[in-house]
Amino acid sequence: MFKAARLAKIKEVLLDRDQVDVSTLSALLNVSDVTIRSDLEELEKENFIVRTHGGAVLNEDYVKQKTFQDNLAGSRLEYNKYKEYVGQIAADMIEDYEWVFIGQGTTCYYIARALVNRPNINVVTNNLYVAGIMAQNLNSRVIVTGGDLSHNMMYLTGDLFMQAMGNIFFSKAFIGVGGVDFKSGFTVHDSSELYICNKVKGISKELIVAADYTKFNETSFMRIGPLNIVDAVITNENIPDEYKSYFFENGVKIFTSYKIKASSVRGDEQSC
Repeated sequence: MFKAARLAKIKEVLLDRDQVDVSTLSALLNVSDVTIRSDLEELEKENFIVRTHGGAVLNEDYVKQKTFQDNLAGSRLEYNKYKEYVGQIAADMIEDYEWVFIGQGTTCYYIARALVNRPNINVVTNNLYVAGIMAQNLNSRVIVTGGDLSHNMMYLTGDLFMQAMGNIFFSKAFIGVGGVDFKSGFTVHDSSELYICNKVKGISKELIVAADYTKFNETSFMRIGPLNIVDAVITNENIPDEYKSYFFENGVKIFTSYKIKASSVRGDEQSC
C-alpha cells in the first residue's frame, strides 16, 4: 500500500475510534511497526493526532477546525448538477467590476463556485458558503455582511444585516427560493429569508431568482410575491412550459442556457 493510502486509512480509523495503537495499525495495514510510527509522526506534524506511548489519539481541536473550514467551503453539501448549471448561467450574467449580491441557499453557493476563477468580481454576500468559496478567488473583492447566524443554512440575517445594507446599491441581486408556483408565487422557508429578500429587492437594479427545476410547482412557507415581482429567473430547461410562457408574457427574463451574452442581461433579448 502506498503511503498516501496508508495515511488516509489511518485517518479513517482514528475518526472512527478516536484512538489506536501501533500494533493494531501494523496488522491492519500489513506493514511494520517502524513504518506505522513514521506515518504517525507525519500525522502529528499535521496536528491530526496526538501521539501516545504505543499509539495515537485523535486531535479533536484539529478535527473541529477542519470541519468548520470544510463547511465554509461547502464540502458537506451534496453535489447537484442542476444547481451547478444554474450557477454557471448566473456567473455568465455578472460583468466585470459591477457589484452584485449573492444570497443564501445552496443554489447561490453554486454561483460562487462558478466565479472562483473569475477576476474583477465584486460580491456582497450573507451566505457563508459563498464567502468560503470566494475566499479562494484572490482577484475578487468580497464583502460579508454582519448578522445573526442561521446555523442550519449558514447565512446571516437580523439587525446587523440590515445595517450592512445601508447606503448600498447592487446592479444585480441573486436570491434562492424554496418554491415557485402560480398560486403562491415565489416562497421561502422562513421569515428571515423573506426579510432579506424584501430588503435586497429595494436596493437592486435587477432582482434575479436562481432556482433549479425541482422548485417549480412547489410552495414553501413565506411568500415573497407573485411570479412577476422579479426581473429575471435562472433555471433549467426542463421546467413546465406554462412557466416559460408566463415569464415571457409578463416581461420577466428567463435564462435556461449556458454562455449568456451581456446584451441579453441588459434586456436587448428576451431570454436565452
